[in-house]
Amino acid sequence: MDARPMFRSLLSVLWLRPESAMWYGHMLTLAKKYLGNFESPSLDFGCMDGVNSFILLDGQFDEAFDVYNEVQWDPQSHKRATLKNDYFDTFNEGESIQIVKQPSHIFDLGIDWKDSHISKCKRLGLYRNLQKIDVENPKFDAADNSFSTIWAPNIYWMRNLDAVIAELSRVLKNDGRIITIGPGAMQTEYMFYKYANDENEGWLRNLDRGRYENSLASGRNFEAWQQLFGANGLYIENHEGFIPEIVAKTYDIGFRPMFPVFMNMFETLKEHAPENLAELKRHWVNTVYDLGEPLCNTDWIDIKYPNAEKAWFIFELKKK
Repeated sequence: MDARPMFRSLLSVLWLRPESAMWYGHMLTLAKKYLGNFESPSLDFGCMDGVNSFILLDGQFDEAFDVYNEVQWDPQSHKRATLKNDYFDTFNEGESIQIVKQPSHIFDLGIDWKDSHISKCKRLGLYRNLQKIDVENPKFDAADNSFSTIWAPNIYWMRNLDAVIAELSRVLKNDGRIITIGPGAMQTEYMFYKYANDENEGWLRNLDRGRYENSLASGRNFEAWQQLFGANGLYIENHEGFIPEIVAKTYDIGFRPMFPVFMNMFETLKEHAPENLAELKRHWVNTVYDLGEPLCNTDWIDIKYPNAEKAWFIFELKKK
């Protein structure tokens, strides 16, 4: 799979978190393939700030835009114990978005569970309507059999997964499709926290930042995913594995623990040397792209290890 074009597009807006741009590049490349020219009415469930979906649908931001003008961090937040909030759960009323190209499609409805995400999505012109739901009670205001296409990239980490899938099944048209993703059983095998013991647990906890625990809770093999969907009136029409081992291990830590330091440098440059920031970002993006490119065109990995189990699944679901 060649995720390089998507990686490049994402890298400009996620340049301080290149491991995320790499991971999302793989995910969105497959999502684009599975969604195709999707039919309306359409739903983006778990839309976050809308940036990923905007790029998924061929939207293009100006190279000056990134997501780092709206971040809450502190100098000690490289330590897991000091993390109090989601870095990006914040919204600046006056923040402007530089858009070069509008997306090729618009979602009829976007759903998320954070006010900041809903506010950010409103700026993009990507959704006809937006709705906030309670993450613990994921029911939302839509009639039964409402949507032909549902893109749901963020269901896997929710603890009440049965309720989420049941609600998506309820609003899906009888001839509609859900495209979603989920971690496989191998996800935790490709994470460094599996090596934790009494001596190194604190260090690995700072590197892992709670993701191993989430993966243990949500990861399952194909048969288990199949059973979960089936129990909620859905069947798997198509599926595919993605994220090979080397990519999973690179993503597992990446530059994530250094993010507070990067934000310190970013904000210092922005305040004291804004004329240098654009050139630094351009140099950074070009360098990271050169280093990350082989991890985003994984044909060479699949040729060498054709039977290796991938860390994640993408599913196309339909009603029984």
